[in-house]
Order: sequence, then C-alpha cells, then structure tokens
Amino acid sequence: MVSLYLDEDIHGLLAVLLRARNISVETTQESRMLGKEDREQLEYATKRGAAIVTHNRVDFEKLFADYTDMGHKL
Repeated sequence: MVSLYLDEDIHGLLAVLLRARNISVETTQESRMLGKEDREQLEYATKRGAAIVTHNRVDFEKLFADYTDMGHKL
C-alpha cells in the first residue's frame, strides 16, 4: 500500500478524507516538520517510503531531479 506525506501546502482535511478510505497519510504538522525546507520534506518522505503530496510542483520537480542526479534512490 502507498503511504502519503502531505506537505504544509495541503489542507489537513485531505488527510481526514484519505484516512476515511483507509489510506496511510502523514502530515507535516503531525510529523513536526512545519516550516522545514523542501529538501528536508523530500528526505523525510523518502525515508518513510511515502509519496509526497504538494501544490509546489515546480520546486519539487527540480528538487527531485537534483536528488536523483546525486544518486539517491526513491
């Protein structure tokens, strides 16, 4: 099953709705990651085997490319 990590751009209500469908969800608030840099958010999600959900698509596309270019496996 896929786990999701919702960054702070995603409304907390989405976590409630997804959990009602038995989807594994963690939020930045729950994980005490509010205000952390995007790279830290990506690393946190990756370590947990979670897909990050964000509205910040452009920044995360670049960050993902940099992250994988450095040899990190997702």
